[in-house]
Amino acid sequence: MQCKIKGIFAAALALLLLCGCDAVESIQGQLFEKTKFDDDSGYTEVEPVKSVDCEYYTPNTSISYGYDSLYTDSQRTCYELIGKSAYRIAETADSEGCYAVGKVSITDKTFTEKDMDFSIKAFTMDHPEVFWLTNRYTYGTAGNQSIIQLYSYVSGEECRSRIQTFNEAVNTLVAGIPSGLKPYHLEKYIHNTLLDGCTYADGVHTAEDGWEEFTSYGSIVNGRAVCEGYAHAMCLLLNKVGIDCYYANGYGENAPHMWNTVKINDNWYHLDATWDDNENAYFNYFNLNDKQIRSDHTIEPMIDELKDRDKLPEVYNLFLPECASDDANYFVVESTYITDFEESREIIENDLIEAANNGDDMFTIRFSSDYAFNDAIAAMFNEEPYYMFDYIAEANESLDDAHQINNENLAIIMIENFNAVVVKLEY
Repeated sequence: MQCKIKGIFAAALALLLLCGCDAVESIQGQLFEKTKFDDDSGYTEVEPVKSVDCEYYTPNTSISYGYDSLYTDSQRTCYELIGKSAYRIAETADSEGCYAVGKVSITDKTFTEKDMDFSIKAFTMDHPEVFWLTNRYTYGTAGNQSIIQLYSYVSGEECRSRIQTFNEAVNTLVAGIPSGLKPYHLEKYIHNTLLDGCTYADGVHTAEDGWEEFTSYGSIVNGRAVCEGYAHAMCLLLNKVGIDCYYANGYGENAPHMWNTVKINDNWYHLDATWDDNENAYFNYFNLNDKQIRSDHTIEPMIDELKDRDKLPEVYNLFLPECASDDANYFVVESTYITDFEESREIIENDLIEAANNGDDMFTIRFSSDYAFNDAIAAMFNEEPYYMFDYIAEANESLDDAHQINNENLAIIMIENFNAVVVKLEY
């Protein structure tokens, strides 16, 4: 029997070179001796983002993992005041081209720049809908008082317009979510919808290259983002439908990187939408456990480990749950599981028929751990008895002409770390 395999890709992790991320913007503070301590003036009040909740699912009313990670009253007070000041934005840009927002005043002589960094990071992580704040701030002190000045990328009037645009985009996306989806399928729907509408912003490394790409606005409205934009959008949208979602910060391919942690049926998982946004790696990072994600991601320390450090790392984590399960991993949930090539024949053929009738373009098979991966691939595609071609031929006998699976040219993606293979279906 002759078989033509159009393209076999090595273990999918090698594909990450196509979609690495080196664009995590850390908070940057600067002591500004001439900070004005008088009242703000000339600021525009903007309305908080009030996008419509999903009709079918109960949203999480707030994300507070960042707030809950703060460990002093002054840090929490700063966080709360940022929540008020962020919606008061100047109309005139400063020399850096940014717009001041309402000042934050903390009366605590022990309040340090590290406390400011923690408080600002916690607020921005908990509020992915506040997309206009820059990654820098200035501050000054007078006696027991610390004054913090944050900045917006846009003026108050422009921010008003952008908030309206953002609301409309989020509402349109949410309105399209089908009713009755279980948490795993709800997560998958949002994951696929986001990735179908967004592309990775190559060449963007800092906010100067394009600040929107670091935000939920960039990914949802513009359809263009780096890892932070993907992560903020996933966090916003999943919490919108009642699925707990936060962030993980670390490194991937030796560059700063951000992805998500997601809670499905009481278990937490890692979800890297950025690295999934690749034609040949669409679900490779969908609900991984700690061991799996650490195969090519480095997770940075928690805030608790940084309390006594004088210098903060470039990236760190505020909240990081244990991810110990693989129950909701894509390849565990979605794959046809092969324990024996002959005994599993009927199951595979029935699943192929269902996939073809649904018009699926991918069919995933996961092999029992009893099989050596390379041996299983060989028996399926490369050597006698060419099981996959037999399965397809027999499935085609039950399919009408419009749903016949082309078994002359099969493209496959090998997912060795899950002992799985993805077959690309053509009709």
